[in-house]
Amino acid sequence: MDRRSNTNKGGARNCSESLLCHYLFRDSSAQYVFLDLVDEGSAVVNQSLTFCTDTNMHVCASSNGLLLLSSVKDNLLCYNLFNLFSKQSVVLPQPQITRRSIRTGLAFDGFCYQVVRIFITEGDKGSIAEASSSSAPPPTAAANGGCFLEMEILSSETGIWRQHRALIRLPPDLPKLCTTPLFSNGAIHWELGGYLLIYNVNQGHCRLIELPNYSQIWSLNSMTFGQCLWESEGHVHYCYSDFEGIHAWVLLNEQDHGYYSTYSHYNHDKFQWKLAHTVSHQNLVSRNPEIFLRIRQSNIVFSQWPPFFISPSAYIENSQTMYLRLPGIIASYNLRTQTLREICSFEFPDINFFCCLLFPVVLQGDSQVRKREPAGDVGNVVSLPITIDALVNPTESK
Repeated sequence: MDRRSNTNKGGARNCSESLLCHYLFRDSSAQYVFLDLVDEGSAVVNQSLTFCTDTNMHVCASSNGLLLLSSVKDNLLCYNLFNLFSKQSVVLPQPQITRRSIRTGLAFDGFCYQVVRIFITEGDKGSIAEASSSSAPPPTAAANGGCFLEMEILSSETGIWRQHRALIRLPPDLPKLCTTPLFSNGAIHWELGGYLLIYNVNQGHCRLIELPNYSQIWSLNSMTFGQCLWESEGHVHYCYSDFEGIHAWVLLNEQDHGYYSTYSHYNHDKFQWKLAHTVSHQNLVSRNPEIFLRIRQSNIVFSQWPPFFISPSAYIENSQTMYLRLPGIIASYNLRTQTLREICSFEFPDINFFCCLLFPVVLQGDSQVRKREPAGDVGNVVSLPITIDALVNPTESK
């Protein structure tokens, strides 16, 4: 990939931003419902993109109109690349590495794409010494473990998987989180066990930096209940919810570091993030009592459970609106007014509201998808799952 991601820093981007709701049924079938965001508080179903599958396909990543899906068939991992513009699905070549990856990412600049799989591999002492001088400050806890980062990369230019071993030590006991990776400024960004892994697709260079909520000692207060990555004004943002509330941080770039370097006691390696927004659960509930009252009335469990079930899932730059998943509800959250507005409701068995996952989808540039007027009633709350006769399967496998 010789071109960087199409990012217009500091200005409005020529793009359309939507939400993908992945609804999983008990029989492992699934719906993939695309919601067109009309404004900060309204959404309608995009029926031309919405489809269903008999078996679940995991949403790995999205990038500039491409959607990467994975599934298991005959004990083999299969990747499908769904083009939201052409509405066609392409089966990717079978990976060479058969063991399970810990993360997968997608980079698409409008011309070429790369699919990147991440693995943990053990290294010898010589490799560990070499890695300590070639990467950003490595996780000290992982130094004794000798675990390193290994990648398998598929490029559309070659159509062949290749292996790449990055000399970066990984933290031990990586938690299984479902944070969607982000392709921004020519690099794929992953949340990785308290760290942010950044892989520049052109240079083939990796670096690992601590997230703002990183803690070496686990405690209840250090737990996160939901997290997501997004890009705004050319900057990468990391947002998470914890016992206190919702917090969004901005990753500083080199220009920012140049500004802050004039301050005394400035440390480039330690000073990587700037707090952009925070709201406490208490304040969020007091400003939006109706929504939380309805959640607590729907299930007795939630009536005794503080709102730790709030999960930030996406951010729409044009309207400065964050989208949150709550039990049975997807709501828009206006950062200026700190008010919630329900845009979607979904059924869930027992207390398993994780059956509905939310992903941001950004479509760059001019396209029929971007220009198309959404069908449906604007302002009404979308209910999931939607009826089968309303589904249109747009995929045409090659």
